[in-house]
Amino acid sequence: MTHVDWDRLNDLRADIGEEDFADVALLFVAELQETLHRLTPQAATAADFHFLRGSAANLGFVALVAACTRAEDACNEGATPDIRAVADAFASALAEVTPQVPELASAA
Repeated sequence: MTHVDWDRLNDLRADIGEEDFADVALLFVAELQETLHRLTPQAATAADFHFLRGSAANLGFVALVAACTRAEDACNEGATPDIRAVADAFASALAEVTPQVPELASAA
């Protein structure tokens, strides 16, 4: 199973330019990590997962987008979001993309 929409990621790379792509990707990854690290099942909100979903979509992290959507829906329904599934989807996407964007290895 692929965790990354390579067409989306490569479109982002083309839009930004090769020189700046790694820096922008690192910024997205850092924002994702920061948000994930502060989330707890009791304090997480739909807005947290909406934010994560947007960043994930920009990078083409499709499995993370799906996990964030489920977690956001859970919050909106008053249920406990599955933060572990979101974190696992992020780790899987990062592991898949790092060989193609070695600058992200420091974030893994």
